[in-house]
Amino acid sequence: MSGNETRRAAAAAGSAAVPRPPCRPPLELAEADGEWLVREYRRDRAAAATFAAYDRRIDAMRAGQERMDADRHPCLLRWDAPDIVGDIYWNELFERLAVERSPMLDAWVVAPDGEPVVFHAASDLEGAYEAGKRVLREYDFKRLEVRREDGTTEETVEHRFLRHGIAESGVRFDRERLPATASESTPTDDDDDETDPLDIGPATPSSTLMAAIPDLTQLEELDTSGYVHRYRGTWTDGEDARIALLDPDRSGERVAAKRFVTTVEDWRALADEPTVATVYDVGVSPSPWVAYHAGEGSAERLAGDLSLDSRLRLVEDVAAAVDAAAGRDVYATAIRPDSVRIRSRDEPARAALAGWGVERAVRTAFDERPVTPYTAPEQLAGAIATTTAVYQLGAVAYRLLCGREPFRGEGSLRDAIQNEAVRPPSDGTGVPSGVDAVVRRAMATDPERRYASAEAFADALGDALR
Repeated sequence: MSGNETRRAAAAAGSAAVPRPPCRPPLELAEADGEWLVREYRRDRAAAATFAAYDRRIDAMRAGQERMDADRHPCLLRWDAPDIVGDIYWNELFERLAVERSPMLDAWVVAPDGEPVVFHAASDLEGAYEAGKRVLREYDFKRLEVRREDGTTEETVEHRFLRHGIAESGVRFDRERLPATASESTPTDDDDDETDPLDIGPATPSSTLMAAIPDLTQLEELDTSGYVHRYRGTWTDGEDARIALLDPDRSGERVAAKRFVTTVEDWRALADEPTVATVYDVGVSPSPWVAYHAGEGSAERLAGDLSLDSRLRLVEDVAAAVDAAAGRDVYATAIRPDSVRIRSRDEPARAALAGWGVERAVRTAFDERPVTPYTAPEQLAGAIATTTAVYQLGAVAYRLLCGREPFRGEGSLRDAIQNEAVRPPSDGTGVPSGVDAVVRRAMATDPERRYASAEAFADALGDALR
């Protein structure tokens, strides 16, 4: 036997020495009969094994990703509607398959990056390439890279889902025409017999949201110009809802998306608090979003029509939300009049705190820290304190009681905040003069001079008003 033949035999023996991993189908996350199912992806859904069912999509999503990693499924398809694939999540073990030259084996090998598995060894590149395409289909690798002897990539072949645009955001498909898995069909070498999915037209973020949130019956754009887009909708119970959506063009920014999701998770952790706006649902397509109860409107818009006692009650409700959150190590650092939602305008009015700094959290991912009349001095330097929320609540109380913002329009807002240039609340407003000292202390530049808690501030404000 020649030296080359010996080495090739060793390559084949090495390939057989390490057993191939189990060939498992992709997973999918789909809604059926009001439940979110984690199951195998197969063209014939009746033949697919279902592993678990959940009431909430976020729980099913977590379970699906855990199963994908634990059992080595190649990927997870998340369906946002029967005809919309919202995204595909890949198991990192199946990210990349390579056809490359092995100097040790003196052969062209087909192997996943970083794994001690050789699927095939061949004496020539063409034979290894054909074997690589078969392995790509059989094991559902994300892509196959064909590399030259110097290690540079000569050609890349993508998984059929990617080639057919299944993962493209905002495109609808007929599920029944998705390409089959390797075990469900006998593909040709180039997959020429695969039927392209039926493209039934582009979808806007609004239409994708409507498809992704089945409980919405109406949707209207409010503001789609910033980092976080705003929508108004009607929930199935007839209540007014608001939806905050991370700008889809920025959804690929991992830090921004993570901060959006983390802030929403903190918000949802307070769901049992009556003074915290109810989160209806959350999702991740076309980018991370949260739908929540809007109440009868924002305090910014409605406070002027309420009695002084009702406006005080709004402040007390927000203080209760802030302190309840702090008790769970969640700190509200973006309290504004528009984040105070009126639950009821019946005297005395009641409020719930919404938002919880979602937009501010996203902006910080881009090193942006917007300055508003409700920004605490320490936030100008990118810091927060345990009393930051007390400062912001003081500024919001000023706006609700006086019908104006705490700083005059002249000069720099940043300088006014740093210099504690707060206009006395009683100046020309009819608010009792005793409120001046209470608000001044809440909005002190030094965090340690403020009230120790939001409740302490609200109590002092109530004493000054009564």
